[in-house]
Amino acid sequence: MATERILLTGATGYVGGTFIDRFVKSEDPTIKAITIDALTRTDDVEQKLKEAYGDRINTIRWPGLSDLEFIEKTAANYDIVVNVGSGFFAEGAKAFVKGLARRVKPKAPAPWILHISGCTNLGDKPLTGVAHPGRVFDDANSRATYDWCKEEDEKTPYPQRTTEIGVLTLADELGVNAVSLNTPAIFGEGTGLFNKQGIIIPVLMRYVVMKGYGFKLNDTANFDWVHVEDLADAYILLVKLILERYDRGIGYIPSGKDGILHPSVGRVLQTEILERCLDACFADGVLPREDTPKEKTIVLKGLQEIADDVTAGMLDMAESGWAGNKAMTGTVLPRLGWKPRHREESWAKDFHDELKASKEGRRGYTFDSCVGRKE
Repeated sequence: MATERILLTGATGYVGGTFIDRFVKSEDPTIKAITIDALTRTDDVEQKLKEAYGDRINTIRWPGLSDLEFIEKTAANYDIVVNVGSGFFAEGAKAFVKGLARRVKPKAPAPWILHISGCTNLGDKPLTGVAHPGRVFDDANSRATYDWCKEEDEKTPYPQRTTEIGVLTLADELGVNAVSLNTPAIFGEGTGLFNKQGIIIPVLMRYVVMKGYGFKLNDTANFDWVHVEDLADAYILLVKLILERYDRGIGYIPSGKDGILHPSVGRVLQTEILERCLDACFADGVLPREDTPKEKTIVLKGLQEIADDVTAGMLDMAESGWAGNKAMTGTVLPRLGWKPRHREESWAKDFHDELKASKEGRRGYTFDSCVGRKE
């Protein structure tokens, strides 16, 4: 086996931290033989990683995604880059591809980048543009997804989508293998050392706790979902296949413009997510309060208000995320051997777990501040 190390971004993140933890603790012989070289920025992070994972983790100090020369030079030393940090910085992500391209040689297996992206890339614009209420993106026909995203991004650039399309396009041009896991809503407690929370359920739970009610922009917005451990396992599976197969996964794992895969396990309407948040809060006694509705309530809101309250004023993200149809079907990863363990029971339980984490102060804000109490 030629590859003994893989390069990882996002070591302190929700997905990246969970990937490290599950990778290092895996009993699979192929995985146990591999060391992770993790890009890090501080002494504290490096110390904690070494204390927890020993010699299975090496750390490389880096300045971040803005130093393109450093990224290219570093990536040129690896056959596999797992890029599960931010998916919003196109030039930084493409620099990994350019670095990997330095390893492309005639009659030798090309290196791989395993990228992360997200479902808001796929959202329609039912409030300000064109609605596609019945559309479902299927990774069995990933080229159609790529073509739609590329065309849409040329009309209305969106940083996460620009990055995903940029990585896959450049990889094809330079002879690098690239796959992007276009993730749905990711839930569950992360198992890494640092950030342990997702986005969708924590954001919506915080909104419900603060306001005393849920919100909607329409009745059709939806999310597919996957547990963070199962998502990490999907990346680990891809690494394992690349290392073990005689063809290094080339032609077996879809790549480049055919490489948008959907690690989807279930699907719900956004209103159902808010209903579950309300159910958890009412069952726990957090709601109702004197200044909130006495019944479980979901209020129709305007796009600008929700953008300001929930997505830092970003209208495009607010519409795609909180109003858009983002339905996806993932058949490729199960065909490759992915077996997600967390299904409906875990999804339902997570709402109560999230409320508990919020009350215990494990979400970067105090519960008292959410409900208007003085600290």
